[in-house]
Amino acid sequence: MALTVIILLSCLTLCGCSNKYEDLINAGIAVPLSESHIVDISVKSKILDREMPCKVYLPKGYGSRQKYPVWYGLHGQTRDESMWINDVGIDKAADKLIESGEIEPIIMVFPLTMDALPREIIEDIEEDGKLDELKWDRFMWKELVPYIDSRFDTVASAEGRFIGGFSMGGSIALRIAFRHPDLFSKVAGYTAAVPVGDFSGKNLEKWLYPNLDPDEIPDPARFAGEKGLVNLKVYLEAGNKNDPFLSVLQSLNDALRERGVSSEFIIYDGGHSLENAIRCAGEYLKFYAAKD
Repeated sequence: MALTVIILLSCLTLCGCSNKYEDLINAGIAVPLSESHIVDISVKSKILDREMPCKVYLPKGYGSRQKYPVWYGLHGQTRDESMWINDVGIDKAADKLIESGEIEPIIMVFPLTMDALPREIIEDIEEDGKLDELKWDRFMWKELVPYIDSRFDTVASAEGRFIGGFSMGGSIALRIAFRHPDLFSKVAGYTAAVPVGDFSGKNLEKWLYPNLDPDEIPDPARFAGEKGLVNLKVYLEAGNKNDPFLSVLQSLNDALRERGVSSEFIIYDGGHSLENAIRCAGEYLKFYAAKD
């Protein structure tokens, strides 16, 4: 199994770099990579008005100008950008599956993930009476995705771009992908903490489009087609032991299927914790990058 080495890139900005391998070379890392590496980067966000730390996994062989698909992995509320690596070991799972040929080599991006505070939502509604897309969500697709595509050898299209997350991160991943299916082709919510009681009727549309009168949507299935939701492949899971999101994620899966969206729902033995992610890290990666 390849040894994962941590290197630090100093204060990167959105201006990009003419040589995508310059930072690796300057850190004394030869390309193409003889083993996988994890790179710590800092992305300056105008939307959030702060530097946003991220960890980026680069697979063995990176640096030969081959383009790689990208998975954006979002963490839970009490965690940080190191969760998927330090707590789950997703990097080691990727090394193993890439080496065995079970998945395509993949870049993985783990940003510091933040949901909106009540203050942000209140101030937004008070401004014009409408709830706009939350700041972190906009940072994700308007700043982080273009930044990663400009700095790394990525497949810069929805076909090669995926997103998924645990708990809070799962809820954020779902709403971003559902609102922007032109940017992502696969999305997963691992015991996702969605803030909805159930998704019967038009509750899915109410969640995704809070400023839209649901009465203006006579046919949710047709609406999902028009919005591009049917182009997504969705994976949902929840535990069978004291998982508060079991029933709502089952309801979400049903609602997606009713709208013609490809959605899979798995109930695992456990609760709302990372235990299943640790057990099934390899299966998660196969959802995104399994070889045909």
